[in-house]
Amino acid sequence: MFSIINAQRFIPANVKFALKPYYRMLFPNRLHIVLNPTWRCNYACSYCPVVTKFAYTTVVSKAGERSAADWIAALDKLPAAVIYVAGGEPFMYAGMPTLINGLPAKHSIMGIVTNLSLPAAVYQKIQKRIHLNASFHREYTDAELFIAKVRELSEQFHINANIVATPENLPLLTQISDELSASGVSLHIDPYVDNNFQYSQEQLKVLALHMKGDRHPETLLDFQDFSPKRCSAGRNYVNFSPDGSAYTCYGGMNFIHSPLYLDIARGRDLSPYRMGNLFDPDFQLNSHDIICSMPCNAACDRDVAIIRPQRMS
Repeated sequence: MFSIINAQRFIPANVKFALKPYYRMLFPNRLHIVLNPTWRCNYACSYCPVVTKFAYTTVVSKAGERSAADWIAALDKLPAAVIYVAGGEPFMYAGMPTLINGLPAKHSIMGIVTNLSLPAAVYQKIQKRIHLNASFHREYTDAELFIAKVRELSEQFHINANIVATPENLPLLTQISDELSASGVSLHIDPYVDNNFQYSQEQLKVLALHMKGDRHPETLLDFQDFSPKRCSAGRNYVNFSPDGSAYTCYGGMNFIHSPLYLDIARGRDLSPYRMGNLFDPDFQLNSHDIICSMPCNAACDRDVAIIRPQRMS
């Protein structure tokens, strides 16, 4: 049977990312979950908003993380979903293989983002051929070591590499892309998202040479967009924190917790972004779209929620 999850193993990366913006047209009501089993990471990249610029482990520490058995039982109560596993470094969570191997059959794993820094044996405990979104962080490894780990795991997993287009990485994107491509590793470029940073016109020209069709930083990274938007987040997209706390979106979670967005969020009603906790007996997804007037600052939010301008009477 055709599955978009299985198909991504065979679709060329450039085609996959060209089709990505149309995902919600094909599957408008399919539940998409971003699951963060841990906020811990063994890297502390200078540009990371989860570990370095603000430590989300101060919101949920290791002691607050739920067990793999807890997640499996709770996720079984939700409708069939596509799940993307993020963090933190997900493989710092000891129960990751158990969680993936025991995931209810109705759910599909879209992928797991990882820096590939853990021993291969940790990844090889997973018994499914899933997609790994391998993040290349030059502050902690070089291309040769990174490519070696990709090769080591590529027999078991479908792997695509990504890198954040920080100002430091921009001049090297062509070189990095060529090095990875020569080893059969496709590279996806993620724009650098920071409310205190904006690409110059010259930097945008460099970035445009490498960006795929699912990313348009000159139009999407607008931290001044307070226009009302009708958004399906909370209905067909939900973000789970390591303790099971549920948020309509990644951006909403940032506005509630992260001091990086304090100036943007101050004085605004953030209650619509909280959805309770997955482990509460009465937890429910939203039944209707929300009206959001905050900037949509997270890439995952834009990828998997349906966001439309709201006409105000």
